[in-house]
Amino acid sequence: MRLKDAQALVDRCFAGVAEGATRLYEPADPRFARRPSAVWLEYRWYVLERGLAEVFLKWGRVSPEQSPEAEASVVRVHLIGDSSGLSERAQGLLEGGAPSPERILGVFGDDGVGRECVSFGGTSVTLERWLKSGPREVLDEERFQALAGVLADPGSTPEERHEAVQRLSAERSERVVSTLLGLLAERSSIMALRVLSEWGVVLAREPLRRALEALDPDNTADLWALTALDRRLEAWDFMARDTARGANGP
Repeated sequence: MRLKDAQALVDRCFAGVAEGATRLYEPADPRFARRPSAVWLEYRWYVLERGLAEVFLKWGRVSPEQSPEAEASVVRVHLIGDSSGLSERAQGLLEGGAPSPERILGVFGDDGVGRECVSFGGTSVTLERWLKSGPREVLDEERFQALAGVLADPGSTPEERHEAVQRLSAERSERVVSTLLGLLAERSSIMALRVLSEWGVVLAREPLRRALEALDPDNTADLWALTALDRRLEAWDFMARDTARGANGP
């Protein structure tokens, strides 16, 4: 499937749905021209009801002028939050494709995320549902305090903090949100920003912006990651403001 056809498919499936943030189309942004990668990327953020559909496209790093005709290797949708309308629209991306469960195992293994994958020739289209049903894990107090202590310890390494954030994120709660925001008040952590952006914690935008301002311009990998997370939080913020407008009436 050519990129322009993949983009048209996404356009059709999400027609009429608001985009909560500006699309991140890498070839159009000169900051990413030097990103060391064999591919170009595009992200979109659609918001509806209380859910977010993060759409991700990937294709070979040809010249920007050649991009529309290049084959899209990946179209992926992350369904975050709770929106039956977005789920139905995202499901439309899979229609007509050949089921390809082996591509899921080859890329992701068994990480517990619900995925459906089809292929259109060389293009993989994957739908990921990030909303986990059922009871949420609650860390016992000793375990929670130990992990929070790693984040508070000025002598901990970035690797130790990364692992602690991962383990804390098993519990989605106010105390974990507060702990991660406390970490970000002291030092940057892409992992903490990733978790909070997935949860829709708009308060993380301020430390994220600080991290962007402090970033070395030559660090294009982190620049891309932080910019994408900022747009995700922008979409959550858009949703919250739109919901508030609806609640207050015209």
